[in-house]
Amino acid sequence: MECYLAEGELIRLDGGPSGLRLRCSTGTVWLTRGDAGDYLVVAGTCFDVAPGQVALVEALKPAEIRLGELPMAGGVPHGTAVRLVSC
Repeated sequence: MECYLAEGELIRLDGGPSGLRLRCSTGTVWLTRGDAGDYLVVAGTCFDVAPGQVALVEALKPAEIRLGELPMAGGVPHGTAVRLVSC
């Protein structure tokens, strides 16, 4: 799933039962997931949200992100759909 975020736009991600990978294609996003850390995800990099975790993502400048499931060991993907949750 691709998402386009305007500068300052905020979304909440739910890792669900399988986890979620955020890949930043353009721009820069700030991410926090409740572990007392803040993370910058820049174009060309990824960030994984573990199963059961919730993360907040804000575009620091216009950004394009791609959301997908975390790959399982052995390269077999999970069958759970990616979910965006409104703030």
